[in-house]
Amino acid sequence: MTSPDGKAARARVLIACSGLEHAHRGYESLARECFDRLRDDPRLDLHLVKATGAEGERERAVPAIKRDAPPLKAIARKWSRGPLVLEEYLFAFSIQREIRRLRPDVIYLSEFFTGIALNQLRAINRQDYALVLSNGSMADTGFEWFDRVQQHTAPALKWVLRRGADPPRHVLLPLAFNMPRELEVLSPDEKAALRDRLGLPRDRTVVISVAALNRWHKRLDYLISEVARLPEPRPYVLLVGHPEAETESIRALGRELLGEEGHSIRSVPRKEVDDLLRASDAFILTSLAESLPRALIEGMSFGLPCLVHDYPIAHYALEEHGVLGDFEQPGGLAGLLRDGVDTSPEGARARHRYVYERFSWETLAPQYVDMLHGAVGRADFNGRRQPTAVPRGGFARALSASA
Repeated sequence: MTSPDGKAARARVLIACSGLEHAHRGYESLARECFDRLRDDPRLDLHLVKATGAEGERERAVPAIKRDAPPLKAIARKWSRGPLVLEEYLFAFSIQREIRRLRPDVIYLSEFFTGIALNQLRAINRQDYALVLSNGSMADTGFEWFDRVQQHTAPALKWVLRRGADPPRHVLLPLAFNMPRELEVLSPDEKAALRDRLGLPRDRTVVISVAALNRWHKRLDYLISEVARLPEPRPYVLLVGHPEAETESIRALGRELLGEEGHSIRSVPRKEVDDLLRASDAFILTSLAESLPRALIEGMSFGLPCLVHDYPIAHYALEEHGVLGDFEQPGGLAGLLRDGVDTSPEGARARHRYVYERFSWETLAPQYVDMLHGAVGRADFNGRRQPTAVPRGGFARALSASA
């Protein structure tokens, strides 16, 4: 795309995220960081739309139905879908006024069902924006609704292509992360003072997991049970994440197996997570499958040794810097903790340097700009315009669409 003077024209890009400011997941972190880091790029005219929070220059909040609204929960039960799916789908209708006002060339999003609805609406309203999906949900089919799809890891890209995905629609582009160029390693006295301020024990190993507080995916029950296998003085467990339906059972298990003095479960604003990571000795992720685990990369960016289940994406993300084990087996995590991990300043700096060079915005920002700018005209990665695909059967059929 070029302007009359032969220079590359700016692409008007709208980042859409229904959960920004009221949910704390990787989707929201990507939307915020992408907007903040790319908003001044000369090739993009970047805008952000969300459902909650303060507005600013090129950043709008629109009235929208949120996942905890009772009517939404009732509809979700009728359609056998989670309220989050409905929040995502209906958000596409909530942002139509902004779309008509801005007339974006590209809409960039992580929410699969928002994308399905936007695909339907652009056909009905004769709109011509390109839809670019960041596939953080590990969807492996259903990409016909999107013009470009960003896969976060090489194993994920290989998997969707094996499942029949159209290669020109897909690109390997990892998540990008805010992180400092150099790691500041705390002295023992600084770390002790930080732990005092945060209410963490000075004299114990602190292991942290930043994850949704659930059993079904993040498997925090396994983490608690594995640490409880260790003899005293066992590590202190710090669980940080967004509450879910299973959170109370996680709290009960922590009290039963670790005691009130052996663990802490916290939900804090994103800006407070960094200090909790700085105060910890190791990071643990006990899920068995992820896209590109955001919290894992963030943990390593603070120099923490990361203990994770042994599967292809963990190898892709951490290479030789990860501590991998079989977390499907009883004793798999406990054995790694019993063996000990490298907490030296030299090891911390090496881990930070590795993720900075692979996953920082400084490294990856140009590729994000190319991906978004190149989508203008609904072009795939071969430059070909993609046709519009519309699910038949209206609202119910759209909600049944699944990747």
